[in-house]
Amino acid sequence: MKKIIALLLALVMVLSLPACGAKEEAPAETTAAPVVVAPVETAAPETEAPEWPKTITDIMGNEVVLQAPAAHLVGTHNPTMNTAVVLGGGGKYIAGFGNKEMADVLYSYVYPELKDDVIQIGKGKNINYETVLTTGADLAILPQRFAYMVEEFEAIGIPAIVILSSTESYDTIRNAINLMGEVVGEEDRAEEILTYFNGIIDKITERTAAVTEKPSVMFLGSSNMYAVAPGAMIQSDIMETAGAVNAVSGVEVLGSFADVSAEEIVGWNPDVIWVPNYADYTVEDVLNAPEFSSITAVQNGAVYTFPCELEPWDYPTVSACLGAAWAAYNLHPDLYSYDELIADVNGLYELLYGQTFTAEQIGIIE
Repeated sequence: MKKIIALLLALVMVLSLPACGAKEEAPAETTAAPVVVAPVETAAPETEAPEWPKTITDIMGNEVVLQAPAAHLVGTHNPTMNTAVVLGGGGKYIAGFGNKEMADVLYSYVYPELKDDVIQIGKGKNINYETVLTTGADLAILPQRFAYMVEEFEAIGIPAIVILSSTESYDTIRNAINLMGEVVGEEDRAEEILTYFNGIIDKITERTAAVTEKPSVMFLGSSNMYAVAPGAMIQSDIMETAGAVNAVSGVEVLGSFADVSAEEIVGWNPDVIWVPNYADYTVEDVLNAPEFSSITAVQNGAVYTFPCELEPWDYPTVSACLGAAWAAYNLHPDLYSYDELIADVNGLYELLYGQTFTAEQIGIIE
């Protein structure tokens, strides 16, 4: 029995000893604390402020907020509406027009939908505002002389701006085109048009700068032979560019022809007389008028129709540069030729409308 107990004790002691060659457990590895790297701060890309809504300031200093480029314009003054026509190459932006019977022949080629598809909202100052509402117009564009209509359009919920000054000049045209470019979101197009416009004027001005004896020119009105273009009309800029001076002086009228007497016309005694193509009388009427028989222009037969058959070139529109071109050819053909005139005319019409015209269509035959 004692032997058995001794054996059991010995077995217990052996089992309690570590096994021979056994490896001690390695201490548990500790994980190092992660290195925190601060993110590199980069400046957020600058974003341009959205262009729209945009506040448009017109030539009268009035402000109009447009939520988006205007797309449906109305108005009754043809030269004012022309600013939108040239920017759109036709009727892209026109919702309602004025007196369509007075629209130029040019539009029958480049804007044929005017005749049948565009709503006529009135004539001149006589506007049917109920008709205006049917057009879906989002803006009315006006000349300065119709500035009082701003409140009338606003009263029916349509904003209005004044873009064409009554004091006519090349700058009047430039300002109107730039302003309209803003209104319809066509600033680049406006710049392209004015680059051509300025190019023609600059070329002719340079050619005529050496003219020392400048002829005096009188531009007669459309309704009768006793109305004249005063200094505040675009005709004066056209004369000066073409190397001439306006024979009319001392007449303070803005934005329209001035009625004067036959005696005043005789007293101014112009060297050249221009009769607008849209006049209610003819060159022959002027030449045969007994009261004008002593005028130098009449005696020399220097009375001419100012072109053109497509549209008036003596309106405060982009085409006034073509008026200056024809005037230079009329007065100084040695400085500016017929071929250059036709090329410049079709260059502008190609730019504005993608079309060119024959000399017969333009109404200028060498």
